[in-house]
Amino acid sequence: MNISFTFKNLIIVTAVVAIVVVVFLVHALAGLSARPVVFTDPPAFVERYAAEIDHSESPSLPKEPKTDNGNVESSTFAKMTVDLSNEEAFVLNVILDGNSLDVLLRLFTHQDKAQRVKIASAFAAVNAKFSHHEESGFADKRKQFWLDVAEHLPDMQNALSEALIASAKEGTTNQIPYTLAWMPGQGRETLELFAWAAKHHPVSWVRRSSIYYVVKLGGDEELADPLLQNRSYDPDYKVRKEALDLRFKRFTGEL
Repeated sequence: MNISFTFKNLIIVTAVVAIVVVVFLVHALAGLSARPVVFTDPPAFVERYAAEIDHSESPSLPKEPKTDNGNVESSTFAKMTVDLSNEEAFVLNVILDGNSLDVLLRLFTHQDKAQRVKIASAFAAVNAKFSHHEESGFADKRKQFWLDVAEHLPDMQNALSEALIASAKEGTTNQIPYTLAWMPGQGRETLELFAWAAKHHPVSWVRRSSIYYVVKLGGDEELADPLLQNRSYDPDYKVRKEALDLRFKRFTGEL
């Protein structure tokens, strides 16, 4: 009798646990209560820092493509975060050859926000594209680059932050979180920006990578816990799964 009673209790407990697990997984992955991604005001420190930058002696960007009549086609550059081939080539040459470093740094503090966004977006694209390109020697060159620009890192970080916000407004994808996360000197403000992007950037890939970096780099429970719960309501399955995977890894001590 006692064995039968214990066995029944075990079955009941197992069933309850299974139901709880199923409900949790459905809540986390099925998207039954998904909410739309809506752009809201980004962290104020980005615009505040930009307003305090010294914009003196702003250089010109590398030449942009021209149409047959010699004028830049306005529709081509309607967005700040697209059509950056010239800027990317310029950034790559600076890092690999060490030439025009002063020009690059001044572009990050250019008086025109569109110029800052363009060069920052191009920098992030080049960094992501060549970080693991062994034949180019980019990784070793970048180590020296970080040393050379150490005192300018806050200016670069803010321009990258502006570019991430601009891409959210324009709905364009990018690798800016990757660059911001692994460049020297990131801190609490970077994590706050990632938390904002994870909730309000329209591109799911950017939201997904931003969630990862908040948890991976932060160790900040005030940001990470609410964010992971919030992204259970993300409209994209991969974002919801990333949030669930991160919650599990934190529970098991992998993160």
